Amino acid sequence: MADGTGSMRDRSSGTVVPFMEALASPSPSPGGGAASAVVGALGCAQAQMVAALTAQNPRYAQVSDEMLACGDRLAESRSRFMELAEEDAVGYERVASALRLPRESLEEREARSATLAEALEAACKAPFEMFEVAARALDEVDYLSREGSAMAASDVICAASMLVACADGAGATVLANTSWMADKPKAQALEAHQARIRELVRLAGTEVTSRVERRLMA
Repeated sequence: MADGTGSMRDRSSGTVVPFMEALASPSPSPGGGAASAVVGALGCAQAQMVAALTAQNPRYAQVSDEMLACGDRLAESRSRFMELAEEDAVGYERVASALRLPRESLEEREARSATLAEALEAACKAPFEMFEVAARALDEVDYLSREGSAMAASDVICAASMLVACADGAGATVLANTSWMADKPKAQALEAHQARIRELVRLAGTEVTSRVERRLMA
């Protein structure tokens, strides 16, 4: 939906375009993990719009207060996603720095291996939290799919889709880190854990999408 106020070029010139330019540059950071977090933030923002539209519509007065509370919770998730975008970029830089360490002598190789192992494990923290934030946001989107304004039904699907895409990107980021881990049992445990969480997020997104599509085609 659009309200016709200003052009998309005007609206995006503040922060979105600089981020896209940085993402499109030859620099590996920001990369997919940061982009996934930003997509999650966009999903939250889209859902916030649905909550706000519903809250101000007299036809939905009975759920107005909960819609406002829902919007507040989504705002918190959106803010956390943007922080995670920064944290993911920092985590990648730590891994990249570890990979650049010298490895001529045995001591250097041992030090590099230890530093890299620590950096890789730390770099998994941001994407794993992206799963958690996406799941919380999808709980709100689920509520919106049932109680939100019918005029914004398609926006609910868009929000759910972006949150699922965020989780998929977070999973890919975890796998990119575990592929470098020398500790294979730890890597396999992290890989299995991300697969389980990502599937739960996907299922939640599919449930929301299916419900709203049925609503639209009724």
